Amino acid sequence: MSSARNRDLFADLVLLTTCNRIEAYSLTSQPDAAKQALMRVLRPESPRHVYELEGVDAASHLFRVAAGLDSVAYGEEQIAAQVRGAPDARPSSWRQANGLRELFVRAARESTRIRRLAHLEGTPMSASHAAARYLQEVLRIERPIVALLGSGKMARLAAEALRPRAHLVVANRDLRKARTTASRLGANLMTLRDLPRILREADAILAATSAEKPLVRKAALERAMAVRRGRPLWLVDLGVPRNVESACGTVNGVTLLNIDDLAPWAWNPPGPAALAHVEGAIRDEAVLAVDALRPRPTDLVATLRRAAEAWRRREVERTLSRLPGASEEERRIVEKMADRLTNRLLHTPTSMLRRMQAEGQTALVAELLGGWRDLEAAE
Repeated sequence: MSSARNRDLFADLVLLTTCNRIEAYSLTSQPDAAKQALMRVLRPESPRHVYELEGVDAASHLFRVAAGLDSVAYGEEQIAAQVRGAPDARPSSWRQANGLRELFVRAARESTRIRRLAHLEGTPMSASHAAARYLQEVLRIERPIVALLGSGKMARLAAEALRPRAHLVVANRDLRKARTTASRLGANLMTLRDLPRILREADAILAATSAEKPLVRKAALERAMAVRRGRPLWLVDLGVPRNVESACGTVNGVTLLNIDDLAPWAWNPPGPAALAHVEGAIRDEAVLAVDALRPRPTDLVATLRRAAEAWRRREVERTLSRLPGASEEERRIVEKMADRLTNRLLHTPTSMLRRMQAEGQTALVAELLGGWRDLEAAE
């Protein structure tokens, strides 16, 4: 999506990869052409797997996603960090497009409040915790052997929940990461070269790697099951793309679950009254967020935001000019700190002023912003 043609088509574009889907958020004046371009790049298996939302509906969806209300594990907290980081995960040529950045930061920031309104705070919720609850329910043997393929956060969360009653094994391509995870969990260390042995000996396997192709294949699994002499094996595939070949679920003695199958072991959503309250709050935030993306020439609040952004940019450039030896990572840290500070300081006043402006209190807004009348010139 980095061609000049696509840069003309999209004023801004952010991809968000969650545990079970990819979402594309864009600012464009040509929605049909933008959709066609995205379909060509993402190549979904079927049109049935695609949905599209616009305007306030799209913003409301992002707020729900950030709060974990659209996750397998209802209310999971980890997704907010993914939402916050999505704009910075773009190629460097796209990072100067800031149209959607504030929307994503806002959605991540509001996620805690939305979960609190839904009475979801204080309980660990994620696909990893759902996997752990499932395995705790089905593994009826003392000290089962549970193997982790991968040493990332998803595998680690599940393993930490299982550690009190299971014997853990960690295997990963990166031996250094595997050793660190195994040490933290008190687990045995193996490598992915040991996978045939793991398939023969483990009672359950949690797969959560970033491998592009399945690690566990039907032929290898059939050989392992022949040696196990009828001892069952549970496979939980948390990987995207899938770490376990789907045909493995047809092997005798094997039970295979993927992320979508874990929904019954995730926490239940709130009651209708709490849910209605949450949806109302989400809608209010989405309206304000979309309004912020559509500044009007006479919009004093938008002028305030544009001036603050210009000042932020100048201060960052001034600071970085004094740090000629700063690495790319250090420069990103300075950028992110200034961005976060500006947004946090302006969030409450701009939300209040936008509500007043939407209610027709333009004169009062202009009076409150009295000292800011020359903001356009200041930019």
